[in-house]
Amino acid sequence: PAPPKGCHGLVELSGASGTIASGPGPTAPHLCRWIINSPSSVIVLHFTGVHVLGSEGRVSVFVGPSDVAAYQSNDVINWEKAFESFNGAVPPMPVICHASQVLIILEADSLHGGDDGFNATWSSGTTEAAKALIETDLARSTPPTEHRRSAHAGAHAGSAHTEQHRTAPAGHHSKEDAVQRLTVKAAANVGGAANK
Repeated sequence: PAPPKGCHGLVELSGASGTIASGPGPTAPHLCRWIINSPSSVIVLHFTGVHVLGSEGRVSVFVGPSDVAAYQSNDVINWEKAFESFNGAVPPMPVICHASQVLIILEADSLHGGDDGFNATWSSGTTEAAKALIETDLARSTPPTEHRRSAHAGAHAGSAHTEQHRTAPAGHHSKEDAVQRLTVKAAANVGGAANK
C-alpha cells in the first residue's frame, strides 16, 4: 500500500502531563497510535478538537501494560477491549484511566481518513483539577454502602447503618435500604423471641 498521509505509526510519550495533536488522520487501513507513560498510577485524558467521522472511524483508549503490549503494534485489534471508544465531532467527557500506561489508537474511515483527527491533553493526577476528577470518579465507582463503610473504618455495623440513613434525603430510601431495615427488624424479632 501507499505510504500513509498525515499521522502514522507509533509515538511514545512520557511525563506527568503533555499534549497530543494528531494532525490529519491516517489513510485506511493505517492506524495512528500513541503510548503515554505516566509517573503515577492514574492518567486523565482530555480530548478536544475531535473530528472522527464515518462508520469505521474511531478513537480508542486501551488501559494498562497488558493491553498496551497487545495492541501497540498488532493490526488485529479487539476493539471491545477498549476502555473508551468514540467518534463524531463532540469531545467526550474526561477519560480517567487507573493505570500508569495507556495506548490511544486513531482509526480512520476509508472515506474521511485525511480529514479525521483530534487534540488531547493528559495529566497524571498531579493538578488540582485532575485530583478532583479522580476523587469524583472513585466515589462514583464505589458502591454507596461500601464507600460509607470505608470512610468510617472501625465503626460498628449499627452506626454505619445510622450514617447511611442520616445521609439519605428524607423520604428517598432505596429498595436496598428497605431490605436492610427489614433484615434488622427480623433479627431483632428473632432475638426477642429467643429471650422469652
